[in-house]
Amino acid sequence: MKYRILLDLNDQLFTAVDINDSNVYGNGTTIEKAVANLKHKAA
Repeated sequence: MKYRILLDLNDQLFTAVDINDSNVYGNGTTIEKAVANLKHKAA
């Protein structure tokens, strides 16, 4: 799975977004948590 990482500076949250479907994303306080949440939602 390919994804891109965004950082919300106001809330200090990382967001991992699927490159092929921007409606599939995961948030987390670390990049690892954001990617894990993304993979969980994509499954």
